[in-house]
Amino acid sequence: MLDVVKEINEKRHSAVIIMESGEQFWLTWTQLQEHEPFAVGLEVDTDELRQWLLVRQYPMALNDAVTLLAQRAQSSGEIRQKLRRKLYMEDTIEMVLYKLEKERLMDDEAFARDWAASRARCQVGRSRILRELRMKGIPQELAQHALDELDEDEGDQAAIALAAKLLRRYSGEADERKSMQKLLAAMARRGYGYEESKRAIETAISRMETV
Repeated sequence: MLDVVKEINEKRHSAVIIMESGEQFWLTWTQLQEHEPFAVGLEVDTDELRQWLLVRQYPMALNDAVTLLAQRAQSSGEIRQKLRRKLYMEDTIEMVLYKLEKERLMDDEAFARDWAASRARCQVGRSRILRELRMKGIPQELAQHALDELDEDEGDQAAIALAAKLLRRYSGEADERKSMQKLLAAMARRGYGYEESKRAIETAISRMETV
């Protein structure tokens, strides 16, 4: 496909070639030196450019992705987003994600399961965990499956522990009704539903009374 160079934004070690179609190509300084010179108004076969750039971007993008995974486990959605911010082509990103999945360096199902369990232990409710997983690019079905695998009793105990902590925080409120409203609102912000919060609060109060 033929397209025309509309703009060239040069940086210290790279440049972004912007085509009239709106497509953009990011090239390092070394790649710019390897390729035939770009100029505003130059007609370029973008299919050929894409293929030429793919083999040069791929090892760089793969190294960046592995570095990110070495820092902490991440979902494919997170890796995709971060590589996009680095201006890698979509074809490059797809190749990297395929390689990571094939080598089992990245597993969205395991990531979702571990994230959900960790957040539940940190006294975060299911609705917020679900939102977090979706924001990280985890598909709805995988995210819901991770929630379904959570230990229900462990989740209840975490909710009760949070309710007890919040009860101590709002214990000085003169208006008991307002105190309860604040407590329920705080539980909701952590992702707990009304009924779940109510049960946790009642249990926490019962335990405090028996101490």
